[in-house]
Amino acid sequence: MRLKHLLLFLVALPNCLSAQREQGLFLKLFGASTTIGVHYDTRFNDHTGWGGRFGLCYTNSKSQDFFESAPENTSGWSFPVAVNYLVGKGKHHAEIGLGVSYGLYKCKYHDKAGREILQDRTGAFGFLDLGYRYQPKHGVMIRAGINPGVALGRHDQLGRHDHGVDRAAVIYPYIGIGYNF
Repeated sequence: MRLKHLLLFLVALPNCLSAQREQGLFLKLFGASTTIGVHYDTRFNDHTGWGGRFGLCYTNSKSQDFFESAPENTSGWSFPVAVNYLVGKGKHHAEIGLGVSYGLYKCKYHDKAGREILQDRTGAFGFLDLGYRYQPKHGVMIRAGINPGVALGRHDQLGRHDHGVDRAAVIYPYIGIGYNF
């Protein structure tokens, strides 16, 4: 009986392996990663262009436009999640996606006396993925495109509007390289 199950497993294994969906890990600079991020991407099944990704990103920005409060420096971690669709056959694809990123940030300010003040902030923004993806079945994956982004408003405990991340009406370019398996 065990031999019969083992033989059945060995016969079915090649079919299961060839039917596995594409997956990949990539390093992304800029775009929805803001500075740098590591992302996992997968197709939802082996015969569709639909897929999704999630990542862990580090941000370090001297832009005073990152938050409405105009910090001198913003650093922290963000967690983007997106669904995407790959258009095209073979290795060359157009990528269209929609996602959201939530971040935990530390903002640095100086008061009038010159003392450094650190403030913890959170925020979220929505983004689109519009780009090109070179993606063979296995091997090196390359991504390049733009991420239009918009701040997702929020309210504090008293119901007052707090913009959080101030990324309204911005477009960030991105580039990524990784490995598809």
